[in-house]
Amino acid sequence: MEIDVRQFSSDKILKHLDRVNAWLTGENPSPITVELDMTNLCNHRCPECSGWYFQDKNHDSLPYDLAKDIVRQLAKAKVRGLIFTGGGEPLCHPDITKILKLAHNLGLDTGFITNGSLITEEIGKDLLSCCRWIRISLDAASAKTFKKVHGMDKDAFHKIIANIQLLITIKKRLDSSATVGIGYLTSNHTDDEMLEAAKLCRRLNVDYLQFRPMQIHNNGKFEYHLSDITKNIHRCMNENVDGFKVLYSKHKYDMMKDKEYGRNYKKCYGQQFATVIAADAKAYLCCHMRGYGKYCIGDLKKNTFEEIWNSEQRKRVVENIDFKDCIPLCRDNTFNQILWNIKQPREHVNFL
Repeated sequence: MEIDVRQFSSDKILKHLDRVNAWLTGENPSPITVELDMTNLCNHRCPECSGWYFQDKNHDSLPYDLAKDIVRQLAKAKVRGLIFTGGGEPLCHPDITKILKLAHNLGLDTGFITNGSLITEEIGKDLLSCCRWIRISLDAASAKTFKKVHGMDKDAFHKIIANIQLLITIKKRLDSSATVGIGYLTSNHTDDEMLEAAKLCRRLNVDYLQFRPMQIHNNGKFEYHLSDITKNIHRCMNENVDGFKVLYSKHKYDMMKDKEYGRNYKKCYGQQFATVIAADAKAYLCCHMRGYGKYCIGDLKKNTFEEIWNSEQRKRVVENIDFKDCIPLCRDNTFNQILWNIKQPREHVNFL
């Protein structure tokens, strides 16, 4: 059975040829996508959480006025996609929906990643009115497994299932075009519930279920939950009916079998097109380097986003990227494969 994974194809970077061409000619275009952590607070206790790698427990949250200013700066810089994520759980921030509405009103495409526990009628309306997509990190099909991966009891699990149902009910009522999906990290705790998760998500009438391999990155120590999910994936694909899709990051599962993890490039170019602003108001090279001082490109409490993006500090950070610090199956990995090939000199380019 052929599996449709186009939604996770790295060639999306080629939808932004204006930025790619500007970069190729030596310019410093603004990033296409920015992740924004409104807070590091979280109401879940995931034992293998990889959101804030390189420091002790951190309870930073962006002050409301600073968050407003940052979003306005990103819109001015012509960032195209803004993802509210963590860090912590974005809905733990008291002003999250105000900032989300501001971003939407400024013309930014917004995405939202949440554990789903704090969704209410009002919050659901705001999410579905402002976001292009919403993804709930569930990672389980039963309360028992949910306890293992999220550290929460069965009441929390059933509350999130009810909140997903609420979100879908509101989506239908509003006739919202926002995509609502479920995230599921595969690991030795969760592999055996993949089919049950697909059936559950189909019953919930979400748009998709996305499988990705769990990767742990704590203080530079990498750990992968390697397992062969091929059999489970093909069983899950049988649930692909009635507008519901089972998707998975096939390229990541394939590259986990490669000792180089697909890193056939010598430089990270993807950092030009995606970056992250953490809840301490510091900007970092990429989403995997939150809290790692070596890869901090600037502080928005001290400088504007434009100043940071064009700063000598950012140049130094980029010049000193060490792949030994990087999680192999990083977000930029497949973008880097394309960008590296584009950057290499070619002969007779007019002959295809």
